[in-house]
Amino acid sequence: MRKDRLREIHTLSVIMSAEELFEAKGYDATSIDDIAYRTGISKSTLYVYFKSKQLIWDHIVCKYMEQLLEVAKEAAEGKGSFEKRYYKLCFDIADRFEAHPMYYKATLGTISMDMDQEIYKKIYDIGEQTNEEIAEFIRSGIKKGVVRKDIDVYPAVIMMWSSISGIISMAMDKEEYLKLRFNMTKKDYLKKAFKMLLEGVS
Repeated sequence: MRKDRLREIHTLSVIMSAEELFEAKGYDATSIDDIAYRTGISKSTLYVYFKSKQLIWDHIVCKYMEQLLEVAKEAAEGKGSFEKRYYKLCFDIADRFEAHPMYYKATLGTISMDMDQEIYKKIYDIGEQTNEEIAEFIRSGIKKGVVRKDIDVYPAVIMMWSSISGIISMAMDKEEYLKLRFNMTKKDYLKKAFKMLLEGVS
């Protein structure tokens, strides 16, 4: 029991230290030595818990995927009109992307399908749960007459995630351009783009 608790403490400590270092220095510039030193353990001890820097990274990405799952659950199960829950979903995701862009963008990238590693099983399961929550959210929109009845739900789930994240990434990366070319703030652009996306499924 004590050994398991120690393992849990060390694992969480490594993840927290690595998360701070990756955000400050970037993934490539952060070494295993950096993480071990920041954590206060030896490099050999670190390798007992994580076989590679990539595995540490993927544990961090999993944490942010869990947060997106909670946002999706709130949209599917929350109170209020479909439109209110939709805009809350969009702007909650936008707030998270702005706070930790590197990790949230990574949730949209390629994830290993090596199911021999427990973390990848967990990531896969979280992704599937998130998709189901968004599917339920879309179904609630169909029932309310806000979303078209003929829409194919599961392709719509992928479209919604990719569209929302793409809109957010565009707003973050092109903020100065939006001001210069269209005299729009980032928030103005997000409101307009999210509205157009909703109209596309109505």
